[in-house]
Amino acid sequence: MKFDNYMYKSGDLMVRPVDESDVWNCKWDIFLLKDSDQERIGWVSFEGPKERGTIPISIEIEPHFRRQGHGTAVLKMMHEWAFFHKDIFEITTQVSNENTELIHALERAGFIYRDGLSVENGVLETYSITKQKTAWTGLYIVIGIIAGMILGLVLNNMWVGLAISVFFALAFGIGMDLSERKWREKITGKKNNKDGL
Repeated sequence: MKFDNYMYKSGDLMVRPVDESDVWNCKWDIFLLKDSDQERIGWVSFEGPKERGTIPISIEIEPHFRRQGHGTAVLKMMHEWAFFHKDIFEITTQVSNENTELIHALERAGFIYRDGLSVENGVLETYSITKQKTAWTGLYIVIGIIAGMILGLVLNNMWVGLAISVFFALAFGIGMDLSERKWREKITGKKNNKDGL
């Protein structure tokens, strides 16, 4: 995926906001790239209520471009882009249970069914995807082992070097994981659960 200002390319698709000064509240045009030409095939948007680290997403692909994987690709591009922002932890959408094409695109893009709500014309189903938690502890353990080997060579005692470095790496990694968890809980108002929030 290529990021260039607010124009994103992935394979033969490009997504660009209509209004770069308000990317969270405008439609983003979806283009299919063909050689040196581009054809608009739909739009995607984060328009709607944004609450406690959760944002909505909507997508519309022109009928003759459906069932070609474009919706799935764009949903993946957009949730990856949104999750680069540290205050975004969940992306959600509602879809009619009769819109099986969109439901399949959401599921292929990693969205999970959350709830159904009966309405006058059928059922609105809620799907969402959550940002995965980072694992700083594991990363810092690896760094600690490498630093410990170097320190062990300097101290001429590999076990002491490893023990010192791994201890500090473990403490630092646990601290980073705890800090991220507290930030997530502060923004979302939710404690840890099995879905990654």
